[in-house]
Amino acid sequence: MPNAEMQTKIENQVENVAMIAPTASAIEDLTQRAKAGDADAATGVVAAIMRVAAVDPGASMAVLDAITRGWLGDEAKSIETPPAQLAMLKNLAEPGKLDGHFWIPFWDFINTPHSEERGGDEVTAMVAALGGNLHENFSDRAEAAALAHPGTANAATRSAPPKLTLETLGALPVGSLGHAFYRLITDNNFNLEVLDREAAGLQDMPPAQRYLNLRILQMHDVWHLVGGFRTTVLQEVAISSFSLAQFDHTYSAMLIGTASVASLFNSMEGFGLSMQIITEGWLHGRTTPSFMAIEWENEWHLPISEIRARHGIKPFASIFPADLIEQMRAAA
Repeated sequence: MPNAEMQTKIENQVENVAMIAPTASAIEDLTQRAKAGDADAATGVVAAIMRVAAVDPGASMAVLDAITRGWLGDEAKSIETPPAQLAMLKNLAEPGKLDGHFWIPFWDFINTPHSEERGGDEVTAMVAALGGNLHENFSDRAEAAALAHPGTANAATRSAPPKLTLETLGALPVGSLGHAFYRLITDNNFNLEVLDREAAGLQDMPPAQRYLNLRILQMHDVWHLVGGFRTTVLQEVAISSFSLAQFDHTYSAMLIGTASVASLFNSMEGFGLSMQIITEGWLHGRTTPSFMAIEWENEWHLPISEIRARHGIKPFASIFPADLIEQMRAAA
């Protein structure tokens, strides 16, 4: 299917996703058909992901739970959507139209030649910018979704944590989480808090969104370490799906949405790879204790293995090698 035709189809299905799959069981069935190679069903699956990423964030748990059950089968049978989140599927029955302010830069992002060569910071900035092109009421919907999500740990009432410093982290014992975090940042020349909190406009967000976004800027790389995610292309997608499952993170929803659409534009095989890593990350997020509820500054001095044991955290595992994309690029 030519890209222009597929673009129009996805836009229409995002707007009217309930006409394709109005219930959780219908989304699960749609996903099973997509996994079996049905290209039309695959388009419906990415439209459902984009709908919760760009229009109805409150329905993300119900939609992604159903997609994960449909894709992973028995492996995901243990996840059950809470009634409050399941009820939010009714929002998909309303038209969810996005105008050109969103779709034009979105398709530019998807269709730019050599997009696979973009650096991580560039991708982060471009995906974050897409969130600025949504309807004004999206912020209110995202705040309501965050307040209702069981993993956000009273985010709306929590004070902004102080900024981290390399000096504090570097002084921690070798073998501790804090020192491992310090080495990850310094060895890879990463930004300590990913993006500057003031430049990112967090101060203008509603209370729960402000705290959640600030905390993930601080803790994204910490969660790489504790959650067992590598800093590779595939596992950045996996940790985004994990973060969406954990506390309805809107940036993460947009990232997995763009990843699923871009992979489908490439090939059904690419779509399958993307969906496998998205659903594995989602399942890990749904079956791992709330990372947002952990006071990570109290854990800096402990080894990662001890932190995992204390909180019942299992490291992420995938059927694919963490560096599969990097291997494929090197071989091309």
